[in-house]
Parts: sequence; structure tokens; C-alpha cells
Amino acid sequence: MGKLIKLSILLTVLILFVVVMFSSDRRYDISGNLKGLFFSVKNKSTDHRDTREPSAQNFGKGFSTSNQKNLGQVADPNYVITFPKDHYSHTSFDIEWWYLTANLEDDEGNTYGLQWTLFRFRNPNAIYSNEQGPLSLRSDGNELNPKNMPQTAQYHWSNEHIYMAHASVHSQSKHWFSEKFARGDVGNAGVAKTPLKLFIDDWHWQAQTANLLPAKLTFTTKLISNHTNENDADQNAVNEKNANLNDANYLSVQLNLSSTGPYILQGQRGYSIKSANGEHASHYYSAPFIEVEGTFTMSDELIFSNYHEHGEPIDNSKINENAADNIEKNIDLIENKKQIAINGNAWFDQEWTSQLLDQATLGWDWLSLHLDNGDKIMAFQMRLQDQPDYITGTYIDADGSSTTLMPSDIELNSIELTPVGNKELPLNWELQINSKRININIKATKNDQWNPASVAYYEGTVAVSGTHTGKGFLELTGY
Repeated sequence: MGKLIKLSILLTVLILFVVVMFSSDRRYDISGNLKGLFFSVKNKSTDHRDTREPSAQNFGKGFSTSNQKNLGQVADPNYVITFPKDHYSHTSFDIEWWYLTANLEDDEGNTYGLQWTLFRFRNPNAIYSNEQGPLSLRSDGNELNPKNMPQTAQYHWSNEHIYMAHASVHSQSKHWFSEKFARGDVGNAGVAKTPLKLFIDDWHWQAQTANLLPAKLTFTTKLISNHTNENDADQNAVNEKNANLNDANYLSVQLNLSSTGPYILQGQRGYSIKSANGEHASHYYSAPFIEVEGTFTMSDELIFSNYHEHGEPIDNSKINENAADNIEKNIDLIENKKQIAINGNAWFDQEWTSQLLDQATLGWDWLSLHLDNGDKIMAFQMRLQDQPDYITGTYIDADGSSTTLMPSDIELNSIELTPVGNKELPLNWELQINSKRININIKATKNDQWNPASVAYYEGTVAVSGTHTGKGFLELTGY
């Protein structure tokens, strides 16, 4: 009977959510650009160059606002980024993200690639009714009094913001990936200031102070593919090695993140130009010096989270006996499943803009590299309709000093296209920075690192060889 009641409550909440989010007569609307983002963006060509037909769906078209007067705040070259203030949300901008990628390994030398991202999208066409005030919920035709509602129902649903989050982990043979969505300002997603917390449901980046780091990152993601390494000749040996993990449908991640170097302001003191005409720009900083240690817990069931959906810890004294039993059972589950200690290094980006994604945007190619000598490299190539590719980057010395790389300083070329599913992707690159005597090859360590999100893209680990060695991450969008 208890399960039936819970199911009824869940269905009621789901119906309310659908009505609120998608009904045609609501007082606020998910703008056409976000509908395009979540449901309409499709790849029309596998060629990464500017050879698409004019009628093709450009990558940025699904994000762009049809009414330019509703465009959010634009990036300002005179803006001075300061911390900890700029770790928080910049809600007047249309798009913002907090982005972590990590190259990890366990005690046996097995490697893993990890990504966790929280996105915020502003709905530039949101409409409000000042007379009626916040959303009124009705049950059986009777209006609910907001004063008597639970705390979560008193939040303003008629707000401009939608959150999306992605979590992805790759081993050489497995891929765990999950995607979450949430309405802004209703309690289950957002950014809290002191101490800093980035969260959506039970996925949390929890800092100790108002600063970004040190922090603890926790999330759980689901297995979406499990296949052997295409380069491994002994199929039986690989199958036997992975036999005890065949039921590991979920991966729970707990990471401790600590800073070992400074923040890097990308571009011109954090004002990052993305196109030759300067019409595409953002505010952008990185934290490329992050040490990681933590635990992966593999399980065949979703592990109970000790958090409410709004990110607040559960008061165990107020939950019923059955719920307490469930917690104990899940603790046993954690203890009985495979746990792996991991460590490595990570790269964090925060970027906010209203100018990056428009109808001219075909996509971009992004690299973050950790060289074995301690230096770091960021390279970014923007692909625009009827415009040449625009390449920028940053060279970061091991001591934290950095050099902005203009298009004349850096050369980034795709060597070949690699079949991945029904696409051909540039997974092998050559990067040259003559002023730094850099001539390196960058190659994906695993071909299939495609995130099948609402807007799908490639995000995965790479190996560096040539004049320098190292590792890092490659991101490809718009393919």
C-alpha cells in the first residue's frame, strides 16, 4: 500500500511538471530556442568543415533567440572577473556552464575519463503576470494557499532559468552517462553562495567556503554501453576480466578536489573572443590545476542518496521505519559491490555568454591538455557558417604563468576522420605552437566517447605524443 501511495504521488508530481513546463496557455513559456536545444538539433552532415547546405540545422540554431531584443547581457571586454563572486551564477546572460573533466586511474593502472557539467539556460521569452503573482497550484478545483504549501511549492516556477546537467565516466570498455533537467528557482537545482554549492537533485559540487575549491563532488550515473576494447586481441580474456562487473549498471562517484595552482583568465583578462569579427565572445576562466582523489562504487542498483531532491540532507530522525530499513539495505549494497580508489588531475571551466550560440554557429573543437612536464594547454576552434575557423588558446606554464595564444600563434589541424557509429569524427589532431616549440599529436584513447544527450556531442580522453607527452580531454560539438 505504501508503494502505491508513493507511486500516486510521483505520478501527480510528474503530471504537474508536464503541465507547468509544456502547456500552451501557461504564463511563462520554454522559449523556442530551448525547445530546439532539447528536441530539434540534428546532425545533417558528418563533415566538420563549413560544407553544410544552407538549409541544414546549424548547431547554434537551436539555442538562438528568435527575438534579438530579448538577447541577454553581452560579454564586456572591460569587465573584471573577481573571485569568489564570479564562481556564482550570472543570470542576466543566456547561457552558462560549470564544467569539470578529469583524467583518472586506479591502483592497478586502469584509466578513466570523467566529465561533470552543470548548465544554466535563460529563457529570453519568459512572460510574467504581475497581477496574479507566482504560480497557483490547484487540486480538485480548489486553489491552494501558498502559505500552507510545503517549502518546495513556494518557489517561483515562473522564472527565466532551466538547468541541465551531464555526468559521464569512461573506462576502456564501459561508458556510464546520465542527463538531468530542472526548472530554476524551485529548489532542486542552482548555485548556492556560502558555502558554494553547484547542484541538481542529488548531484552536488560542495565547497567548504565561498571559494570553488577545495570541494567534494558526488553523483551517480548509469551504464549505457559495455563492450571490449576494439584493440584487444584476446576477447575471452577481456570478457573474463569484466565478468564480475556485468551487473554494474550504476556508478556512484565521490571525489575530493583540491587546487594546486591559480585560476587562469582566458583570452583578454577573461574576455574570450571566438570569431574573427568579434561577434562571438564570452567571459571565461579555468582552474587547470586540480588534484583528484576519490572512490568509484559500481552496483547493479541505484544507490540510495542521503539527500532530498532540493539538495538538503535528510533528517533521518523524521523518516519512517521502512525508509530507514531501505537506507540500511543500500549501505549493505555499497559494501558488497566493487569499490575502486581513483586519483588523477582535473580541469575546470566556467563560462557565461549570450553571444556564443547563434544561427551562424556550426560547432567547436576544444582541447584541454596536461603535459607531463607540468605545463597545460587550452585550444579552442570555433566553426562558423561562411566564415573561416577561428582558433585561440592559452599556454600555461607549470608555475601558473600563462600566455594567450592568438590565431597567428597556434595551428590546429585534424589529421583524419574516424568512424564512430554513423558519424565520422576528427579524433586525431596535430597542434603546433612555434613560440613554445610545441609540435604534438593528440589522439583519442578510445574512439567511442560520444555522449548521447539531448544535444549529443563528443567528450573524451586523449593521449599526447611528439615534442611533449601528456593527456587531456577533447570536446567536439555540432557533428
